[in-house]
Amino acid sequence: MSDISPTLSTHQTRPVAGHPVYWRVEGSLLELSALRQVGFFTWNAQSFAERWRRRAGMSLMTLLRPAAYLAGRTLATRLLYTLLRGVTRDRLDLLGEEYFEYFLKPRLRKKAVEALQHAQSKGQQIVLIGQSLDHVLRPLARHLGVECFVANRMEFRDGVATGRLLLPVVRPRGPFAWIASGDVDGRVREAALLSQLGFEELAQLAAATQPTRRSFAVNAPAVVPFETAPRVDRLSVRRTLAGKHILLIGVTGFIGKVWMVDLLEQIPDIAKITLLIRRNRTTTAQRRFEKIVEESPTLDGLQRQYDTKLGDFLRKRIEVVEGDVSQPGLGLEESVRLRLSRSLDLVVNSAGLTDFNPDLRDAISSNVESAEHLLNFIRASEKRQEF
Repeated sequence: MSDISPTLSTHQTRPVAGHPVYWRVEGSLLELSALRQVGFFTWNAQSFAERWRRRAGMSLMTLLRPAAYLAGRTLATRLLYTLLRGVTRDRLDLLGEEYFEYFLKPRLRKKAVEALQHAQSKGQQIVLIGQSLDHVLRPLARHLGVECFVANRMEFRDGVATGRLLLPVVRPRGPFAWIASGDVDGRVREAALLSQLGFEELAQLAAATQPTRRSFAVNAPAVVPFETAPRVDRLSVRRTLAGKHILLIGVTGFIGKVWMVDLLEQIPDIAKITLLIRRNRTTTAQRRFEKIVEESPTLDGLQRQYDTKLGDFLRKRIEVVEGDVSQPGLGLEESVRLRLSRSLDLVVNSAGLTDFNPDLRDAISSNVESAEHLLNFIRASEKRQEF
């Protein structure tokens, strides 16, 4: 049995309002190759070892697929998707979106899309049918404005694919289906569709139909009110941060840049923003910040707003200090550390190593020890009660 997340229902049978009109994706809108999709998923595995293990399995599956296809199209489909065993649901969702956006969307046949939209304009309740996984067909249905679709679905346990397909399995079309390919009208009669898919009754189609829009069930958080807890009737970010001194760490990364620019644009009354920037071998912290101002598109809005006066504006609001969050005391000079410990009101840290496969020592230094050094710095601050 596959598990269903308590906060996200990934599949539910949805009755289609009115009489459904089934539209086969393959042969009309575009040619969907399950082999290519699984190849894309395996090629983009997260780790190096997993990537090559799945690629080896993909090569073997390519050799065995003709024989498996002759033994049965349903069997061949089941065998193909065993290669995705161990891939998380979130990963398949992400790769499915990418595959549609970069590979399928540019290849959609314009006339077939127009024919589908014309059918929708007449009130026909279109249900897309495809041999792809729902992770790929859902973005396609959403793009076309189709409310329901039928696709293959993986079984998941604790959010990880088991490599098995849930029933019913949507098998590929027959070996001579390419003769009919290119017809812009993908509508298929129910009897013919049941024969194509190897289904015995319409109830199987209804069981496989799923909504394009995911349904979210928001769980109420377990909150225990205490009489001594502070009550906040209204929280204004601008009012709260007005006149505050903020330390930003990780400003050379994308998130840090966005944070800095948002503070400068949205909080006009902020007192000062101190940037902790590490010195490179040949580049000072101040010069690294200047390069951000010169090259980063995140500051384009400020450039347009202040034009030639941007430099004066930044000098009033920004202070750059040379340090390293991976070092004790944040690598600051003693005088700078003492001064900041007396004046800082808030610390925002977005520094970290985000590589998928980093050296373990680098990962511990950047993501574990750095956080510890920052906590020690805050504990030693004279205004720590306000952090």
